[in-house]
Amino acid sequence: MLQKRKSKFRRLLGVILALIMVLSIIPASTAKAATKTYNFNSMAYQSAWGVTYNITNGAATFNFSGQYREIKFKLPETLDMSQCTNVTFNASSPNGQIAFKLYDTSGNEAAVRYNFKSNTTDVSFAPGSSALVDVIGIMAQDTGNYSATVSRVSFTMNDSSTTSATLLNTYGKALNYSGAAVNLYQLNNNTTLNVIKSQYNSITMENEMKPDAVLGGSSPTMISVAQARSNGYFIPSNYTESTVPRFNFNTIDSVLKICYENGLKLRAHTLIWHAQTPEWFFKTSYSSSGSYVSQAVMDARMEMFIKTYMNHIYLSNYGSVVYAWDVVNEYLHANPSGWSRIYGANLGTTPSYVKKAFQYAYETLDYFGLTESVGLFYNDYNCYMVVDQIIALVNFINSGTKYCDGVGMQSHLSTSYPTVSYYKTAMQRFLNAGFEVQVTELDVQNTSDSAQASYVYDLMSAILSLKKAGGKITGITWWGLYDGVSWRSSSNPLLFSNLTAPKASYNSAIKAYRDAGYTVQ
Repeated sequence: MLQKRKSKFRRLLGVILALIMVLSIIPASTAKAATKTYNFNSMAYQSAWGVTYNITNGAATFNFSGQYREIKFKLPETLDMSQCTNVTFNASSPNGQIAFKLYDTSGNEAAVRYNFKSNTTDVSFAPGSSALVDVIGIMAQDTGNYSATVSRVSFTMNDSSTTSATLLNTYGKALNYSGAAVNLYQLNNNTTLNVIKSQYNSITMENEMKPDAVLGGSSPTMISVAQARSNGYFIPSNYTESTVPRFNFNTIDSVLKICYENGLKLRAHTLIWHAQTPEWFFKTSYSSSGSYVSQAVMDARMEMFIKTYMNHIYLSNYGSVVYAWDVVNEYLHANPSGWSRIYGANLGTTPSYVKKAFQYAYETLDYFGLTESVGLFYNDYNCYMVVDQIIALVNFINSGTKYCDGVGMQSHLSTSYPTVSYYKTAMQRFLNAGFEVQVTELDVQNTSDSAQASYVYDLMSAILSLKKAGGKITGITWWGLYDGVSWRSSSNPLLFSNLTAPKASYNSAIKAYRDAGYTVQ
């Protein structure tokens, strides 16, 4: 019996080994491909020279008036030819030769297939290019007048390119946060909210969390200190005044709830700023006709404001969505304001009130046990021009106790300035100083879509190279959803021309991500 069992075991083992050998020589399946097909109902006419056309049921018939006459149509999206294995035109041109062309986002010819002359058939070619293509062209090669019909064009794309790449599953994955500046009106629109959720996991309120949005406009509503305490306001022991301005958290509460229910995080922008802070906040009796208060009184007001504001957030059922604060905004570029009139205008990199602002914010986080999970940032523009000053300022803030986690680089840029190299050097220096860096208000002024696309590719490549080298870069926030709602709308500075129309710069940002060696999942 024992011998029979051994024999059966040997036979079973032999079958298993044979199966393993068979499986080992079966070639691995090739990467799946997907085909993107467009007819002329889904493309937009761009330009023509010596060509007329009409479209019926998605197929376009072209009437050429001579040799080299050409017509161009814009694809509904930009395609990365480095991920395209095959391009197929379904066409008919029995009376003369035509050429099929592909153009990149800068308008340059990226690929061409000449000498098609046939009844209706598919004609295919490999693009042999790594360009970002968004336009097709149909050109006559023969002399005389003749017509041709093209029904559709198809692009066979590799799996890596057909995965739906978004800012969320690329930069949101690599940096933790992919963000945009928005407002409550946009968040309350379901269509807009769904688009936001498809591209971003973080938002910044463009204006609705700034001091004037919380404190009110030209004149405050005052309440007693006792009422303020009963409403949950933080009243520091050195607060000597009898009244407090009523805070308005209605908008913020709505934003917190929307974020919580929709899986979005929130950058809180901003607590201390030379702009958009009511002038009465700095004056006696909280009256615009009063005189400026002393530094001691302002210290107490600032502590009351910061801690009341932050307490309200973290006592909320939805406060967990706030992961970062711009505690002080643009101190190094401040215009005259109540802050400078009370504390002084030329404080260099050792302003006591800036450090106190961070101290009060840090103490609040410490109270709630959030110092390890919520970041406190110094935020400014043109950071590349004041690198030394920012480093000195943050080191001053952190002397004794580390209150400030890092630098928010606003990054309102232009294709003409700064150079990407200059920008990258600044970011590298902040990282070398041990600071966390977030790109907080990014937009790129430009003279053309192609110029912006090239700049964005280089910029994203630079940021990602620093990230891959170990830099603590934890988010990129674009300052607006699309060009029409940007504060620089005349310069078309964002990645979308409208809510759902990505520009060449969007595709170049995705390409930079892939070219940096990351995958889309």
